[in-house]
Amino acid sequence: MILFFDILPYNKKLEYNQTITCQQCGHFGRYEVYVVANRFRLFFIPLFTFGKRYAVRTTCCDTLYQLTPEKGKAIAKGQTTTIREEDLILQERGTHGTTSQCQHCGQNQNVGSNFCSNCGQPL
Repeated sequence: MILFFDILPYNKKLEYNQTITCQQCGHFGRYEVYVVANRFRLFFIPLFTFGKRYAVRTTCCDTLYQLTPEKGKAIAKGQTTTIREEDLILQERGTHGTTSQCQHCGQNQNVGSNFCSNCGQPL
C-alpha cells in the first residue's frame, strides 16, 4: 500500500484594514494580517494545521512583523481591534522603495518625492 502525505506551508490573508504611518519608512500604508502555519495532508486532503502564528506586513515598504497571538485570534474571529506597536515584533525590515537617488546630484531622497531636497531638480 502506498501512502501519499506531505507537510506544506499554509498562508491565509485575513480581512483587516488599519491605515498607519510606517515606523520604518515614514510613509502612509496599511497593515495586512496573515495566518501562517503548516498543514499535514494525506492524499492531497488537509487533515490538520499546526504551528499557527500571525504575521503582519506593511503595504508601504513590505516590513514583516509577528503579531501577538491574542490580537491575531481576535482579528481571525472578526472582532474589531487596533494593532499597536506593542503588539508587533519586528521580523524583517522592508526594502521596497524606501529611498532613491537624485539623477543630478546623487543625494538620497524618499520615494514619492517630486523634487530633490538638495538641488531642487525634478526626480
